[in-house]
Amino acid sequence: MLKRKLYRELLAWHHEHGRKALLLTGARQVGKSTLVRKLGNESYERFVEINLALNDAAREALASSRDMNDFLRRVSLFADGPMPHGSTLVFIDEVQELPGVMTMAKALVEDGRYDYAFSGSMLGTEFKGVRSYPVGFVREMTLRPMDFEEFMWAAGASETAIAEVGDCVADQKPVEGYLHDAMLSYWRTYLVVGGMPEVVQAFVDSGGDLAEVREIQSGLVMGYRRDIAKYAGRRALNVQAIFDQLPLQLDNDSRRFVLNSINDEARYNAYRQDFVWLVNAGVGLKTNLVREPKRPLQITERPGMFKLYQSDTGMLVSRYPVQTARDIYLDSKVPNLGGVYENALAQELVCKGHDLFYYVGKKRGEVDFVIESDAGRVVPVEAKSGRNTRAHAALNNLLAAKEYALDLGVVFSRLNVERDGKVLYLPWYAVPFTGRAIGNDAHDTRGLRMTLPSL
Repeated sequence: MLKRKLYRELLAWHHEHGRKALLLTGARQVGKSTLVRKLGNESYERFVEINLALNDAAREALASSRDMNDFLRRVSLFADGPMPHGSTLVFIDEVQELPGVMTMAKALVEDGRYDYAFSGSMLGTEFKGVRSYPVGFVREMTLRPMDFEEFMWAAGASETAIAEVGDCVADQKPVEGYLHDAMLSYWRTYLVVGGMPEVVQAFVDSGGDLAEVREIQSGLVMGYRRDIAKYAGRRALNVQAIFDQLPLQLDNDSRRFVLNSINDEARYNAYRQDFVWLVNAGVGLKTNLVREPKRPLQITERPGMFKLYQSDTGMLVSRYPVQTARDIYLDSKVPNLGGVYENALAQELVCKGHDLFYYVGKKRGEVDFVIESDAGRVVPVEAKSGRNTRAHAALNNLLAAKEYALDLGVVFSRLNVERDGKVLYLPWYAVPFTGRAIGNDAHDTRGLRMTLPSL
C-alpha cells in the first residue's frame, strides 16, 4: 500500500479511543477508503464497512433508522459477524449518499460501544443543510492527492536523499550536482503522473508506462464530469463549463480565470457558488488576489479576481495533448509550461496547509503567490519554469517596498539552492521543505505555558 502522511493522524485519532467520530473528506479517488480500511484491519479486532453508494439495501435500511439504537441494530445486519465493544471500527463510506447519517454522530459517540469513521466525496457540496452535526463530536480531516514527497516514497527515492535535500534547504546550501539532476527528473515525472493513488500505483507497477498512466487519468477526469452531473443539480451546466475551461485558462499568460470565457455576459457574483462547488468538491484550488502583502492576507483579498488551479497536476496534464506530457518529462525548451508548474506549486502549497493568494499592484507588477507562515511571516513566491529564472522584477519591487518590510522572497526554478540578498532560489523538488525555508517551525506551541496574574 502507498505510504500516506495522513495515516499518522488517523492513528492518533484511534488512540483517542472513540472520543470523536472521524469524518474523512476529499476529492474522489484520492485514497480515503483505502486509508480507513488499513486502519480498521490493522488497529481493530473487528472492522465493519458499509458503502452507501454500492449497497442499496444498506442505504435504504440506514435511511429509515428511527434512533441511534435502531441505527446500530441495522448496522449489525451488515456486519457478517460479532461486533466486540471497544474494539470495533464502523466505517460508513460514500456518506454523501445519505448525509443525514451524520446527525447521529453525537449519540453514537456518547454511546461509546464502537468507533466510527465516515468518508465520501463531494462532502463540501452535499452537507449544506446537514453540516450542523454536533460540534465537538466529529473530527474532520481532509485527504488530498499525494504530494511530491509521498510520490518520491512510492517511486523508490531513498529517505537519505530526501533528507539531504531538506537539510540543504534549511542550511541554504546547494544540493550535490548528481542529486540535483536526479531530483529534477523526479519532479518532472511527478508533473506528468500527479498524485492520484491509482495512477501512481500504475506508474510504479508498469515501469513508467505513459499510455497506462494517461488511460487511468482520463477515466478519473470522466468520473469527475459524472459527479458534477450527479451532485451539482441545476448548476451542473455552469460547473461543467468552468471545469472544461480550467486547463485553457491556465494556458494563458496571466493564468487568471477570465469569466467571459464561460459566456460573454458572465459576472462573478452569478457564478460564485459554482466556483465554490468545485473548490468544496476538492476539484479546484482557488487563488484570490491580494492588494497588499500584509498579514493577515485576507484583509485585502479580492475574491472576484482569481486563478483556478486543478487539485492534481497529473490530471491537469492529462487534459492536454500527449505531446505536452512528453515535453514536460523530456524537459523540452520549446513550449510554455508555466501554467503546469504553477499548478503543481499551488497543489504543494495547499498540501502544506497554506491558503492561496497572489499579488498584483499597478506600479509593482504581479507575483505568482503570496503565502503566510504559521509564524506570521509573509513571503512572496515566484514560479519559474523556463531558463530566465532570475528575471522577477515584481518580486524585487515588493521586497524593496519599505512599507511592507518583507525580508524574504522565494523563487522556485531549475536552479540549485542559492541565497542572493533577500531572494532564496529553491529547486522545484525542494517544495516539500518550504516550511524549513520560511520558518514555519516557529509556530510550535508545545511546552508553552500560558499564565495569568493573580487577582
